[in-house]
Amino acid sequence: MVDLHIKQAINEAVEEAGQKPSLARRLIAWFETLSSGNGSDRDTIAQHLEIIYSDTTVKNLGSEEAD
Repeated sequence: MVDLHIKQAINEAVEEAGQKPSLARRLIAWFETLSSGNGSDRDTIAQHLEIIYSDTTVKNLGSEEAD
């Protein structure tokens, strides 16, 4: 089981980043799966990453380049 403080930190980070609450739920679910000893094979990791990527919103930074 994932510690309550970690869950709160994930929720806060997702909110601060302007992401949907569903992203926090998916991240927490993945942490729960990993902490139970499951979900560490490549296929399962790829599945979780695909779900998380599809639920993440990335702002278009345009053509600005970092200095």
